[in-house]
Amino acid sequence: MYVFWWVGPRADLMTANRHIVLKGPGERPVDVEYRDWWPEELVYPCLYIGKTTNVRKRFSLHIKRDCLGRLHQAHPKNVKAKPKTTSCQLRFGIEHVFPNEENPLSLIFNCVGFSHLTDFPDNAIAERFFEEDRLVGIWRPWFNIDSER
Repeated sequence: MYVFWWVGPRADLMTANRHIVLKGPGERPVDVEYRDWWPEELVYPCLYIGKTTNVRKRFSLHIKRDCLGRLHQAHPKNVKAKPKTTSCQLRFGIEHVFPNEENPLSLIFNCVGFSHLTDFPDNAIAERFFEEDRLVGIWRPWFNIDSER
């Protein structure tokens, strides 16, 4: 299990583009606002929570360090762009929230930190699943939000 955190200036995150339009039920557009809803005890805002058995490989898929510049172009009405892959939620999220950032990798390397937990000795698949769900509900990461269909 792993977590991406915003470790840059909180004000930069809070003054960024905090709206995304997702496809809701019946393909209707639904405007979602990312808010400052993280619990006070968190030192850093939580951006994304995921689970994996190979943290190094999964981080590589999230960040796509070999792809310079932007992978996703900003939509003028904040409509969610089609992600380059289904595995790059962090990169996509950063590019959406910072639509004018020409070098999103630099922003990620300077302002995003991570933590991970690999110690699930008993019934690991189930425990990772439940722990991810629990923490998403408590820490409220922006980039875990998806539409309901």
